[in-house]
Amino acid sequence: MRLVRIGALVGSVVLLVATTVSAVNQRAELRGRLDARVLAAALIVDQAVVASIDRALALADAASDSTDPSRIARPFGEPAEACVVGDGEKRCTGPDLLALGAFGAAAAASVASGGAATAAVDDATDSVLVVARSEVTAVIQVPADALVGDFALGAIEQYDVQVAVELDGTASAGGRRGPERIDGDLVLTERIGLGGDEAGAVVVTVAATDDVGLTGDNLTLYLSLLALGTVLMALAGWTFLLDRRSLERRATTDELTGLVNRREFERLSEESLLAADRFSTGVCVMLIDLNGFKQINDTLGHHVGDQVLQAAAHRLRDAVRDTDTVGRWGGDEFVILLPGLQDGTAVRSSAERVGRRLSDTPIVDEVRVTAAIGAALFPRHGVTLDELIRAADVAMYEAKTSGVTHRLADLSGAMYLDQVLADDYRGPDRRRASLPDS
Repeated sequence: MRLVRIGALVGSVVLLVATTVSAVNQRAELRGRLDARVLAAALIVDQAVVASIDRALALADAASDSTDPSRIARPFGEPAEACVVGDGEKRCTGPDLLALGAFGAAAAASVASGGAATAAVDDATDSVLVVARSEVTAVIQVPADALVGDFALGAIEQYDVQVAVELDGTASAGGRRGPERIDGDLVLTERIGLGGDEAGAVVVTVAATDDVGLTGDNLTLYLSLLALGTVLMALAGWTFLLDRRSLERRATTDELTGLVNRREFERLSEESLLAADRFSTGVCVMLIDLNGFKQINDTLGHHVGDQVLQAAAHRLRDAVRDTDTVGRWGGDEFVILLPGLQDGTAVRSSAERVGRRLSDTPIVDEVRVTAAIGAALFPRHGVTLDELIRAADVAMYEAKTSGVTHRLADLSGAMYLDQVLADDYRGPDRRRASLPDS
C-alpha cells in the first residue's frame, strides 16, 4: 500500500510538471505564431508601400512634355492625382498640385539632386507628394490609403491582422518598434523614411488581437489536467498524513485501551515536572492496580479481560480532570498524572473518586473490579518520575496488602529504599500474581 501511495504521489507530480511544461510550451508556440503573423503582414505592407513610392518616383522621373498626367496617376487608383508642366503648359488631373504646401520642399530637393524625383509628406492632404523638377516638372500625389494596393491587402487577409498607414511630416527617420503588447493587442510599428531631412515618413502599424491567453483554445484541457494532478497529489499527501498520524498514534497510544502508553506518559510527565519545578507548583502521580484481574483472565478468558481493561480505561478518564493524563503502565496497571495537586487532602479526594468510579457498578456484564491506588507528590516524595513511581508503587503495595483502596506515600525517598529492601519489594514492574487480590 505504501508503494501504491508513493506511486500515486510521483504520478501526480509528473502529471503536474508535464502539464505545466506542456502549457508553457503551448503558450510559447502560440505566441511565436502570433508574432510571426504580425511580422509577415508588416513585411508585406512595408514592401507594398516602398514599391508604390518607388513606382511614383520612377514615373515622375520618366515624365516628358507629352506625358499625360492621368497615365502616371492611374497605377495608384482614382484617389491619386498628377500634374505635368512643360513648354509653359500645366496639365493636371485635378487640383493644382504645385500649390500644395509640400511642393516647395520637394521641388527644392529635386533640383538639389539634379532633377531626380523626390518624395515628401503633405500633411494638409494626408498624401505623399512625388516631385521631379528638371526640364519638365512632374508631380504625383498618392494618398496614404493608396500606398498599399489591393494585391497586398488580399495577401494579408490570411494573417487576421489590422493595418493602418499614416503619414508623419515631422520626422524622416525610419525604424521598427515592437512587436509589443498594448491593450490586449500585439502591435508592430514600422517607419519608412522618405529620404530628405524634412520629407517625413510613412508609418505602418500592424496589430493582431492577443487572444493566446494561457494556452489558447486548450485552456479547458490543461485546467482539467492540472486539477486532476492537484487532486491526486492532495489524496496522496492526505494518505501519507494519515499514515504518519497513525504511526504517531501507535507510537504514543496503547492499542488496547486508547490511553497514552508508558513511553508517552514518561515524556508528558517530564514536561509537567519541569513546569512544576519552574513555577513551584505540585504534581501528583497515582499508580493503580486492578485487584483480581488474573482470576478474571483465568476464569472468564482473555477477551473478557481485555474488555475489563478497556472499560477501566474509560472510567479512569471520566474520573479525572481534562488537564490530567491517564496512561497504561503495563498489564493491569494504570498511571495518572495530576498537575497542580500538592496537598494530601486533594490527593485522597481524587483517589477516592477514582476508586468509586471503578467499583460502583459492574464493569463488564456482572463483573466487578476494585483497585489498589498508590499516590506520590512532587517534590515531597521525589523529584523525578522514577522516584515518584517508586514511591507511589510502595504506597499501592501497602494498600493492596492491607486491603484498603488507596494510600498516599508518607516517607521520603531514602526511607522508601530502606522499606523496599526490608520487604523484598521488587519494584513497579514486578509480577503481581502472588499478591493478595483483596
